[in-house]
Amino acid sequence: MSQPTVSVRTYAFTLMGLLGLTLLTSLAGLQDLGRWNVPIALVIALAKASLIAAFFMHAFYDSKLVRVVLAGGVIWFLILITLTLVDYITRGWLPFPGK
Repeated sequence: MSQPTVSVRTYAFTLMGLLGLTLLTSLAGLQDLGRWNVPIALVIALAKASLIAAFFMHAFYDSKLVRVVLAGGVIWFLILITLTLVDYITRGWLPFPGK
């Protein structure tokens, strides 16, 4: 199996994108965005993770099986987050004595 040839220019643009997103993360952390702090931070983190997986881990250039495995990991992560949020949101539904 031959390794994909990725140009230095692609790596440079990916690095610049990651540095820009890191700067954006720092600037967003300094601002009080209210309830939007966490969603904005998660979107920026998702963009950085996508760049790293696609270019530095060569998922963009590999076979379709690698993409299926990555998609399975993302789906599994979303299932776990959904179950955690459902548990957290429904905690107050049951009345407990002394509450």
